[in-house]
Amino acid sequence: MSAAPAAGPRRLVPLLAAFTALVVLTTDVYMPVLPRLADDLATNAAAAAATLSAVLVGVAVGQVVIGPLSDAVGRRLPLLVGGLAYAVAHVLSALAPSIGTLLALRFATGLAAAACIVVTRAIVADVYPGAAAGRAFATLAAVASIAPVVAPLLGGALALFTGWRGMFVVLACAAVALVAYAWRALPETLAVGDRIAPRAGALTRELGAVLAVRPFLAHLGAVAAVGAVLFGYIGASSFVLQEGYGLSPQQYSLVFALNAVGIVAASMGTRQLVARVGSARILAAGHAASVVGAGVLGAGVAAHHLAVTMAGLFLAIASIGFIFPSATTLAMGSTRSMAGAASGLLGIAQFTVGAIASPLAGAGGSPWSLVAVVGVGAILGPLLVAVIGRRSPFPVRGRHPLTPSWRRRLPRR
Repeated sequence: MSAAPAAGPRRLVPLLAAFTALVVLTTDVYMPVLPRLADDLATNAAAAAATLSAVLVGVAVGQVVIGPLSDAVGRRLPLLVGGLAYAVAHVLSALAPSIGTLLALRFATGLAAAACIVVTRAIVADVYPGAAAGRAFATLAAVASIAPVVAPLLGGALALFTGWRGMFVVLACAAVALVAYAWRALPETLAVGDRIAPRAGALTRELGAVLAVRPFLAHLGAVAAVGAVLFGYIGASSFVLQEGYGLSPQQYSLVFALNAVGIVAASMGTRQLVARVGSARILAAGHAASVVGAGVLGAGVAAHHLAVTMAGLFLAIASIGFIFPSATTLAMGSTRSMAGAASGLLGIAQFTVGAIASPLAGAGGSPWSLVAVVGVGAILGPLLVAVIGRRSPFPVRGRHPLTPSWRRRLPRR
């Protein structure tokens, strides 16, 4: 049985949402000053942009390590240490003398930021049952959707007073303040009796045990597929809409913001509906909307009609607000006893598929590349859920999907 939170569960969600927003700010807040960063470090635009990629790689790698580790040492310690490491990495990044040093430090920043993502998901699985978990995951998804819109605006405002080094210091200060509050407000949500042995072999076996749970594997596929839709859109939509349809950068920013609002609205809809409808039905509706959106997008590109193309993009992207929190809820609910490992696998799947989908969507500069990536992601999600999950021996909403004999094979303290 997990430890009961000292702070009420309602107080936890805003705190976890703050950690989620901090991760998004890691990359997006200094995007407006990337050209200045390149000039200051005497490097080119590609190397400056690679500082963003270094963070994402660190986040992807860190999740699959920190997730199982949190099943061994608890949730509180990795999150607090990760937050402090995040602050230290940003201070050192602000002092970086060269682009090579900065790239290494940004990778380290990503590793620290991974703790903020992977542990927050595990805490939700520890504390909130059923529909309450769905509402919490929907809230986190909404924060993760709106933060990329707010972050560049915040970065632009900060640019009036400081450069990229100063922005890193601001992020470090924000992390310290958040960790200081979490030190007092964040309880330990994983009891000692529920932890596995902190050994490499036990952590590796736990990852394998999670992947053996068919409901988890099915919804892991759904999370990866929607990651292809999201990152494909992020990587190619600016080229499609600006070069293909003549939108200005300002007009594209408005379209991007509108689609982000669509994700937030869908996430909030998920939060309100999950108790009455259930995550499985919301996920199915989201998958249907995504497929329809991909079809409308293809029709718009075929007709070279801006309004139809934008409508297709909006529907496909807004549906992420239904799919992601619902698939995450079902995946984490099927592996509640190993929430850290499950959270880490969800994270690395989404980021890995996204890293592949983003350049594919922009391949050749053709809008059909974006249509193909969005279409494949939209179709693959429900297909994987249907094919992998249909013969599951475990209930999707079960609290403890593993048989006792399987669980006993994992060394415990």
